[in-house]
Amino acid sequence: MIELSSFFEKLKDSLSVFKIPRESILHYLALLGILVIAFLIRAYPIIAYGYSLRAYDTFIQYMATRILEEKGLFYFLTNVDYNTWYPWGRSWTALYLGIPLTAFVLHKLLLFFGINVELIVVASAMPPFFGTLAVLSVYGVATEIKSNRAGLFAAFLAAISAGMIQRTIAGFFDNESIGIFLIIFSIYLFILASKRGSVLYAMLDGLVLGFLGWTWGIYRYVFGLLALYVFVLLISRKLNRDVALTYVIAAGWGLSITAILPRNYGIILSMEGMLVLGVLLLIVIRELAAYLSNILAGGAKQAYTVMSIGGGFIVLVGILVLYATGQLSPLGSKFASVINPALRTALPTFSSVSENQPAAWGVIFLGAFATILFAPLGLYYSLEQRDTAQIFLIVMVLTGFYFSASISRYIALGAPLLAIGAGVGIDYLLDPFARVMRGEWIVHRIKPVRVRLGEATLPRGEAFATYLLIALILSLSVHNAVLSVTASRFGAGRYDIDSTELAIFDYLRTYASPMDIVLSWWDYGYRLRVYGNVTVLVDNGTGNSTQMGVVGSMFMLPEEKSISLIKRYNVKYVVVYGVDLFKAIWMIRIAQKHAPMYNITEKDYFNADKGRYKEPFFNSLLWKLIAYKEDDRQVTGWIQQIGEEEISKDPTKYIPRTLMYFEPVLFAKKSGSLVKLYRVIYRTEQIPPKSPLVNTTATSIIAPENIVTTRYSSFSKKALIHEPYISFLMMENHRSYIW
Repeated sequence: MIELSSFFEKLKDSLSVFKIPRESILHYLALLGILVIAFLIRAYPIIAYGYSLRAYDTFIQYMATRILEEKGLFYFLTNVDYNTWYPWGRSWTALYLGIPLTAFVLHKLLLFFGINVELIVVASAMPPFFGTLAVLSVYGVATEIKSNRAGLFAAFLAAISAGMIQRTIAGFFDNESIGIFLIIFSIYLFILASKRGSVLYAMLDGLVLGFLGWTWGIYRYVFGLLALYVFVLLISRKLNRDVALTYVIAAGWGLSITAILPRNYGIILSMEGMLVLGVLLLIVIRELAAYLSNILAGGAKQAYTVMSIGGGFIVLVGILVLYATGQLSPLGSKFASVINPALRTALPTFSSVSENQPAAWGVIFLGAFATILFAPLGLYYSLEQRDTAQIFLIVMVLTGFYFSASISRYIALGAPLLAIGAGVGIDYLLDPFARVMRGEWIVHRIKPVRVRLGEATLPRGEAFATYLLIALILSLSVHNAVLSVTASRFGAGRYDIDSTELAIFDYLRTYASPMDIVLSWWDYGYRLRVYGNVTVLVDNGTGNSTQMGVVGSMFMLPEEKSISLIKRYNVKYVVVYGVDLFKAIWMIRIAQKHAPMYNITEKDYFNADKGRYKEPFFNSLLWKLIAYKEDDRQVTGWIQQIGEEEISKDPTKYIPRTLMYFEPVLFAKKSGSLVKLYRVIYRTEQIPPKSPLVNTTATSIIAPENIVTTRYSSFSKKALIHEPYISFLMMENHRSYIW
């Protein structure tokens, strides 16, 4: 018995080496809980509704991943897809490779370890997985800047941030889903390398920056952020060798990797690349000046003067030579318009997307919520401290907020940056109250001594009230996050069996040939190409502005004029959406700018002062296709809603009764949404027989010359909930059509 007791004593003494403080256990349990919450919020659509894709660009990312799996990387990098942007086609290298490559690797790894899942599972689950890693990275950045308590606050705010959730929610299989993680993780590695003087961390940061350049065009922001940060340190004389070395390695290495991707060819000789390299050159000049200061008689002053003049002359000559030879490309118009929103009026294609518009205050507030209140405190703390890490925080928060205001979808970027600032601000605010709650004193523990020394004290009641107020604000943030998940479920475009347009997709995939050319506005190009398995004239890549202008002209011209233009492209089907009535102004503007030969002008079609359409619009092909065979009361309501006052006085004049060149094939209606499919009938052709309807989940189908209201039960809600693959079953079962 004595020997057994002695054994346990020795064992206890041995394990005491690994004893973890209770505070650390609670801290990391709290962090684990935050990460679990972050993942569950983002994975909620999978838990509730099964695996599916959402939003627009996810379809082309999914298709690109399929190509990588079935055709290989060489095919992906060399093949041209002639089923889009007909007849020119588009190289797959026009896409960023990060998302399909990541999904491909993860899927292969799962299969290698015996976890047999479909690609749709990986595509749907990747966003919440990397979104959770982004939250962990936010924790790391705030911890390095202030404390681990600041890290917890920042991670919690990021976990429930609606701005982040909307781009990392399950099914959002697009660039942002892993791009947000790469941005925050690269910042974390940069701070680590700068504080520790680690070449290894700097090289790892370069790899992350390079892969970010393969994933999302916003890599320009990160490179610019680092260059601006180092430049601020340089002019404020706070740049130390560790930060300088980290920048040279990370930015140089990262930019080199970024430039390898075909999509990014020319980035080094662009204004963005020159900005990065220019700051790098300033660092080199600074180091050379420091070396020459020990040699020149004039010391540091003469050395910096000589190097500045000589370096400036070399840079100026180099820029002039590059510009004169046409090798220096200007800043891309889209990115320039983010910096200066006033330039956006000259970019109708870019501005036609609502999420590319400047953000209203409500958008920023709902996306960032509590971080808007506390991030200024983080800035104040940083201005007080003014060391290198705090200066980085100032630059991050200010630029993140500016770009979120400049373009509304960048709240996905601004939200985690503001969360870092808010985490630091909350910790700074609570620090004195935390001392009171813990019974700690700064000057002396004995009260008479503290009073004698004049140390300020705070009552416990005030400290408790402050904690309670912040807890209340954070609880409201949780409520806002829950609402954002609900909004994402219903408003962010789940294209599974509940979608109205699936009726159209299913019909085209069943009855049309992959070579049949479909005319639609560019918003629907990816989905028609991938889900409908047809050839499209334009898609969401918006890579050919002239062709977009031509398509806009097709819709805005009268039917008898539009048909000759449509015939040039041998269009067989036309798809229009009810919401196109409100997108028509962008069709007009894009046609006016990029296809002026067809004489579509905004002044002829739209009254900008009153925000209403003029008579030529109600003679356009788009109006006729949307309004044809609709209830007269519905059409009259549209005319009164969007038409000029003179037109509203006699709306019956603009209700289309006949179509000469277009035959209705399928009209799908559900929950106020309207999608219509027409077949083009050329004068030289004999009108084909009416096609049979296909099984669909749309609740109302209108066939030519008659109206049929039906509900098909080929997929049940019960099947959707219990079968994880059912929401994407159609695509999985029609691979032969796609490939």
